[in-house]
Amino acid sequence: MSDDATLLRQYADDRSESAFTEVVHRHLDLVYGAALRRTGGDPHRAADVAQQVFGALARDARRLSRHSVLQAWLHTATRNASLNLMKSENRRRSRESEAAGLGAGSSGGAGSPDWERIKPMLDGAIDELPGPDRDAVVLRFLERKDFSEIGLALRMSADAARMRTARALEKLRVLLARRGITSTAEALGVIVANQSLMSAPAGLASAVATASFAGAGAGAGVAASLTSIMTTKTAATAVICGLLAYGAGAYFGLGARAESRTQHAPDDAAQARQIASLRQSNAALQSELDRVDAANVQLNASIAQLNAANEANAKLAAAKAAAAPPAKNLSIGLTPRELKQHILNNLRQIDAARSQFKLENNADPGSVDILVGDNGYIRRLSTVGGEDYSGLSMGPGQALTVTTPDGTVVTYDPSGATTTQLEPPSEAERAQEMMQAVGPAVSQAVAAYRSGNQGQNPPNPEALTPYFTNPQDAAAFAQAREAVAASHAPPH
Repeated sequence: MSDDATLLRQYADDRSESAFTEVVHRHLDLVYGAALRRTGGDPHRAADVAQQVFGALARDARRLSRHSVLQAWLHTATRNASLNLMKSENRRRSRESEAAGLGAGSSGGAGSPDWERIKPMLDGAIDELPGPDRDAVVLRFLERKDFSEIGLALRMSADAARMRTARALEKLRVLLARRGITSTAEALGVIVANQSLMSAPAGLASAVATASFAGAGAGAGVAASLTSIMTTKTAATAVICGLLAYGAGAYFGLGARAESRTQHAPDDAAQARQIASLRQSNAALQSELDRVDAANVQLNASIAQLNAANEANAKLAAAKAAAAPPAKNLSIGLTPRELKQHILNNLRQIDAARSQFKLENNADPGSVDILVGDNGYIRRLSTVGGEDYSGLSMGPGQALTVTTPDGTVVTYDPSGATTTQLEPPSEAERAQEMMQAVGPAVSQAVAAYRSGNQGQNPPNPEALTPYFTNPQDAAAFAQAREAVAASHAPPH
């Protein structure tokens, strides 16, 4: 299934009306439901808003194909279109609060006073959230996406998406509290999630798509493009009936709001012409459906071949993995003491991160992966001995133990009882540490010597003594040289 960006690019580049119609079908319920809440439960106004939003999407399809979360843009565009519509109808302003409180939309809110209070304020509060938080709330609660789908849209892991959504829900709770709606974040999430998704009237998607093409200058070929999303004869008939139902509803709805207009019933000849035109369109749709059915047969055969090829590739990859050499020790150049020291430092970071996670979320992290990454508590966890941290226990206060491929075992115990003790440094290690400590001072002394001796290097270490910035650095250099000499001396 193509993503929204691909479908919008197809429409922008090739004027593919079927691609745009697919986008409308995917997100019409989101737009219609938000418009219904913002317009006080008026289905006709909600339909008008939906037509304006998707018309804007068609006109600016190329730019919006680069939008990271299209659902968030649609939610914001619905807000703007709804506000403009309500401002233009001054005579409805006095009844706006009553309409929002009565809520003629979702049946899922009936009998739930908390939802009835939240419903007219929900979208306005969502508007005030920062962009990333608004994206997460729209995807989770208005489109019912799971965390893996949210993570894919926001380019993060499912666990990171869960954390982002939880933080966004808490911010939404605070915004609603300022409007007099007091609740916990958990209760708010349950109330909103338990409401039935708002479905647009049958046939509205096709009508909106058709109007959007006309507004964007698409013109001809609308009827044929609708068939690309149909699979049965019943679907073709549903499109025609839906268009008629929506057209009649919109006509009589507008008449109820403008009693002064004179209504003229079409004569019999006009009705006959309309019926003949619809029958002709239905025949064209049936012909196109037959062609699509044949194409589907070929497509299914191609998919079967592709699945067989994928299975073969998976078996080949598994065979290569089984034959791959064992992981190499990455600690080349490190002493055993340095290797243990590095692993201990990693374990201490993991212990601190899991404690912080427990404090903020009142729950244990499921794995180390939740703690590490751009959105985690540890930006990057580097391994030096081929060790694997993925199986560590995430229970608070429990000892953390890893084993390298060469058999080195390192344990960090927050209580200190079983923490791996480091061996005292050898003479060579101690000499190396001393030389590293005095290194910057030696570099400065060498530079000073060269500056005073026409660029010549010092003939021996003792010649550097007068060029140190202070006597302490000179003494530290002499002591380090003695340690190096002692580490290379033969045993007695």
